[in-house]
Amino acid sequence: MRILFLLVAVLFFLFQAAPAYSQEAADTLACRQNRASCSFVPCSAPLVDVGTCRGGKLRCCKW
Repeated sequence: MRILFLLVAVLFFLFQAAPAYSQEAADTLACRQNRASCSFVPCSAPLVDVGTCRGGKLRCCKW
């Protein structure tokens, strides 16, 4: 019975952080829906910068 209580407490803790992660991933999802890719470096010549990914940490590049 103690294990079940511990499992419920851990699951509650994990799901509590889920909304913050989904807000950060919103720009990443929008980038993927535009058929673009996320890049650590600025977009090079054949690619065009169309936004950001991972909450502004990465660049969203499209052909």
